[in-house]
Amino acid sequence: MRSFSKATIASIAALTLLLTGCSKAEVKSGIGSADKKATVTDMKSSDYLEASYDELKEGGELHLSIGGAINPQLNVGHADMDTGTSDLWPWTNPQIALFDKDSNWYANPNFISSVKSEVVDGKTVVTWDINPKATFNDGTPVDYRAFQGMFKAFNETNDEYAVADTDGYKDMESVERGKNDKQVIVTYKFQYPWWKKNFEFLIHPAATKDPKTFNEAYLENARPEWGAGPYKVESIDFKAGTLVLVKNEKWWGKPAKLDKVTFRALEPEAEVNAFLNNQLDAIGVGTQERLAKIKDMDNISQYTGVRIYQGMLELNGKSDVFTDKRVREAFFHSINRPKIVEIAFKGLNYTEPPLGSMLLFPFVKGYEDNVGKVGDYDPKKSEKLLKEAGWTKKDNYFQKDGKDLEVHIPQFPSSQNRKAQFGAIQAMAKEVGIKVVFDEHKPSEYPQILKNRNFDALITGFGSSNPFGIADTCQVYGSKSVLNKTGLFSQEIDDLCQKSIRSDDEATSIKFGNQAEKKALELAGILPLFSGPSVVATRKGLANMGAMGFVQVPKELIGWKK
Repeated sequence: MRSFSKATIASIAALTLLLTGCSKAEVKSGIGSADKKATVTDMKSSDYLEASYDELKEGGELHLSIGGAINPQLNVGHADMDTGTSDLWPWTNPQIALFDKDSNWYANPNFISSVKSEVVDGKTVVTWDINPKATFNDGTPVDYRAFQGMFKAFNETNDEYAVADTDGYKDMESVERGKNDKQVIVTYKFQYPWWKKNFEFLIHPAATKDPKTFNEAYLENARPEWGAGPYKVESIDFKAGTLVLVKNEKWWGKPAKLDKVTFRALEPEAEVNAFLNNQLDAIGVGTQERLAKIKDMDNISQYTGVRIYQGMLELNGKSDVFTDKRVREAFFHSINRPKIVEIAFKGLNYTEPPLGSMLLFPFVKGYEDNVGKVGDYDPKKSEKLLKEAGWTKKDNYFQKDGKDLEVHIPQFPSSQNRKAQFGAIQAMAKEVGIKVVFDEHKPSEYPQILKNRNFDALITGFGSSNPFGIADTCQVYGSKSVLNKTGLFSQEIDDLCQKSIRSDDEATSIKFGNQAEKKALELAGILPLFSGPSVVATRKGLANMGAMGFVQVPKELIGWKK
């Protein structure tokens, strides 16, 4: 499942938490070697301090940052969720999908005893056997009803449910009770190769009973009574930006090791200072400025791996300035993507080509550069397109009806590196005669700006919860997408999305997914920028948290190594 990353709010580096065992002297000033820059193919798929449950200390606390603000929408399945929502959810709620170091999916045994898939009469049938002990905090058993509730909310039969992702759920024919309440049989309408992307998490059936409850029950309310995890919410303060978790005495699995986990909403500069002052235990350091600030710290570990993030420039095709495709194309042709990549990774001794897809990562099988010519840096073509669209250049900027061609982009508190990227885009656009105006906003305003499409352009990105990127083709590019804020869709793209989803095997699905993306990017609404490495520093001894890549571990396995 895709979600909006808080890269727009927090530092571009602080998207994932990673580490490896190195002392003060081993903290690195870059990624590559002295004579060669590293690339994405040089990155580890994950990099962190591994420890078994028995190797962890009993007790202790963990302090983490969650970006500039806590999203008021705490329902991980809701359309207004973001990476912050998805980061918080598995600590206190059913986390079904886990991934090992090789990105192999497996079901969390605390919730699922076994799972089996088979093809029956040309349809994928998945049988989930639920752990007999699995129970929500209010005493409601975790059983087939939770699966049915998810199916009801996510299958597109009722548009009043504002859900983040319908892919797979809308392709289910039925979700039925099996031999008992603790078994559920999911039958798809056809052979569906991506069934593992569904039911990554479960929501209490009381929350899916009707659209109003689904949409509003979790607004500024963590609903601890509906949770089921190794931790529970002790307190949450949206104004102060703090959320505190403690051990859940109703948890049936191995007890959590940590006594308390505290999340704080911090702007980038405050986040760095908190880490320097021992108030945070992990922080992204994937920029030159952050690496410089931590280089003299004692007793920290630094980890580097692939980054599960896809940065992009997204245009609002319904805004007055971008209704004309020629103007959208002109804006994209004014952007020197290789230069933006260079700025993003300045001082890291790392390089990569501009990103070519918002579905697959360069290190994932099936990846193609789907951007095409719309991503070419071509100032002359940019000016030509604007003239064709009826704009006339006067002084420094193109004008129409006496008004400058202005592109408004919301800006949130950012790192110096992020500000440099913004400044470069502004300067590049000015060269061809487009005025870029940055509108300053508080981090807490981000969800509403996104929901209301209150922008001409947005510098943002996606985080991903699994390696099944092609399975998200419809979520990203389909006409019913709530994730895609461009407002630019077509029947041809919808048809290719459906061909991808309805393919009998992964290879065919990937082929049609790439075709759908090529057509979608031709509309000049989304311009992929970069992915990059994930570099994180942590307090020495923090285990099973770091440059995780796609790795997902049960939260009770996070703690301090003995």
